[in-house]
Amino acid sequence: MFAKRLFLSLVLSLPWTCQAGLQSTFVASDLRDPMEISIAPNGDLYVVEREGRVLRVIPGTGAVMEIGSIPVTALRKENKDSSWAREDGLLGIALDPQFTSNQRLYLYYSAPDQMINRLSRFTLKNGILDLKAEKILLEIPTDRRDRVCHQAGSLAFSKDGLLYLSTGDNTNPFESGGVAPIDDREGHDHANAMRSAGNTNDLRGKVLRIKPTEKGYEIPKGNLFPPGTPKTRPEIYVMGCRNPFRLSIDPKTQTIYWGEVGPDAGNPSPKGPAGHDEVNQAKSAGNHGWPFLVADNKPYPLVDFSSKAIGTMTDPAAPRNPSKFNTGLEVLPPARAALIWYPYGASTEFPLMGSGGRNAMAGPVFYHIAKRPWNLLGIEDDHTLITYDWMRNKAWKVKLDDQENFVRMEVLLEGLQHPMDMEMAPDGSIYLLEYGSGWYFNNNGRIRHLTPDQGHKPLQIAIKAGAGNAYEADVKDLKQQPCEIVWYLTKGTTDRKVGTGAKLECPDTNADQLRAVATDAHGNRGIARVLLQSGGQTELELELKGQPKDLAFGEKVSFKIKGAAPDKDLVLRARYIPPTGHDAGGPALPDDVVKLITAKQCLACHQVETPSVGPAYLNVALRYRDQQNAFAHLQQKLKNGGAGVWGEIPMPPQAAVNEAESQHIIRAILGLAEGMNEVRGQREGILTLPPAPANAAPGGAWELTAQAPQCSFAKRRINAR
Repeated sequence: MFAKRLFLSLVLSLPWTCQAGLQSTFVASDLRDPMEISIAPNGDLYVVEREGRVLRVIPGTGAVMEIGSIPVTALRKENKDSSWAREDGLLGIALDPQFTSNQRLYLYYSAPDQMINRLSRFTLKNGILDLKAEKILLEIPTDRRDRVCHQAGSLAFSKDGLLYLSTGDNTNPFESGGVAPIDDREGHDHANAMRSAGNTNDLRGKVLRIKPTEKGYEIPKGNLFPPGTPKTRPEIYVMGCRNPFRLSIDPKTQTIYWGEVGPDAGNPSPKGPAGHDEVNQAKSAGNHGWPFLVADNKPYPLVDFSSKAIGTMTDPAAPRNPSKFNTGLEVLPPARAALIWYPYGASTEFPLMGSGGRNAMAGPVFYHIAKRPWNLLGIEDDHTLITYDWMRNKAWKVKLDDQENFVRMEVLLEGLQHPMDMEMAPDGSIYLLEYGSGWYFNNNGRIRHLTPDQGHKPLQIAIKAGAGNAYEADVKDLKQQPCEIVWYLTKGTTDRKVGTGAKLECPDTNADQLRAVATDAHGNRGIARVLLQSGGQTELELELKGQPKDLAFGEKVSFKIKGAAPDKDLVLRARYIPPTGHDAGGPALPDDVVKLITAKQCLACHQVETPSVGPAYLNVALRYRDQQNAFAHLQQKLKNGGAGVWGEIPMPPQAAVNEAESQHIIRAILGLAEGMNEVRGQREGILTLPPAPANAAPGGAWELTAQAPQCSFAKRRINAR
């Protein structure tokens, strides 16, 4: 018997605001960590998800169909605390300029069989991705160990048929104190972006530009290094990138824009400036400075990580790469400043950027074209770049002059849910891809269709499940807003109309999803869906009294959890996330502790957040953190073993762990509870937020999670003050 699982795709279903009078309709939902979107000439959307799925979306009916799955290396839920392949997966998609006739598309992904990221061309055969027809264009050696991250992976075609690919610096940023990761010591190359982004002979930390051909690709004129230049790669168009998200190309000038996810330092120090995110612009090939400069060419000194000595300050006019791991040129091209740059705190230069966590994105560029159906912005906004931020959940419009210089900016959208990609459709509307509420393992990613507000009330529709296979569409204010309701059923890659009117008896419960599409006399749509194959999970909902926009340390929060889970199983957990956002995937132990407990086989019975044979380390931390003798008690437990507290299975004495090691492990475990609190076994009540942890800083956030066994999480993210 199938389990009914209801998902509502409602216009304006979450609080959001816009300055430009835009209307938002969700045309797809239930996406799993979606990464990038590409629009076909016929209006269909193609989406890639981090763990390998390739989807086709039909905006008019809300159909979401899996057309293929690429085997990839990626972080998986069953091993979510792994330090391996933190940002790998299926990363980017672009449709061929002649997609209508040749059905070709390009994917960038982390290969499962080799330590490489791969750019390949695929072909759709009868609407399905033909894996056997893969044509490999480019393979980039990559590192996946020791929490190395920054893979970028955005793809975009220019109107002249050139393909652009952004690649990250593939570096561990956590061992450098938030400044430039230029650790030149042996064994620390994974924390050294001089080997990648600052290397003219390496394809990481770049924007690459090639011209695909039938047999592979050619190097177009105008790249940074002409073919044959010693110690360089001719594919490089832009070098000096840290983690370049999302590529967008001006359709008239061919100028490229991208967001640059910047380093973590909250304040300047002798080792370099405060971290900044960037919105970058490249009218031609060039060097954008990382890891030697950031923002408006704020320089970093060369630091000796062995002696801690601070050396020569970088000259933006002639930056040097002295690393022993550099296989390219030592003297680099002059560095270019960013178009927009902003730190965690308030920006002096760009105050409308606000403050908080940072994850810059960029594009598209809007031009006002009178003859097309939609113009998202007014004629006064002709030649305007739209930028957005994944962490701040906002979008801005940036007016450019005739020379493509910054003129002014305004807030365009607020209240988004981790905006991941934004593409302009040929009709002048915009599709906005939202990643979901978490950092990994989302199943609530979605696609918004943004159009100008025509002054008509948006449709809000939901589906109610009845007895057996009966369903009913519920449209808000139906009497005041008459509409047509059409039902669609998707199975595999087939989507068909199965009924009209408010009620339906579902004809095939083995299908993937059922949808009700409401359309009013003005052409406005509302889409609601039911996933028919849900695995029987119950959906939880989390309500907070007063719908707070921000919360303070120590504040009492009134909550209510909805969902068919026993009260005794419910857990509401609050966790403070510092403005760097790097622990946003969940609590984590330090790398050296992970290596130690791995060597001592502790992970055979314990995980950080998930109960296994033994309790989760986080649950241990929360239980014992307020006990004065917690440290000594746990040290004795580790030494002598014990049973009865967490279940019937005893923990044997850990003879292989010496006293110094046990102290190190226990301190780290107890440290997991810092900035956290929880309430168990209550459907509604009061949760008191914890006091400020040591890493508290302006721009942090709270993550509130309601959970229970066999239920999907309900998460809320709220700014900290």
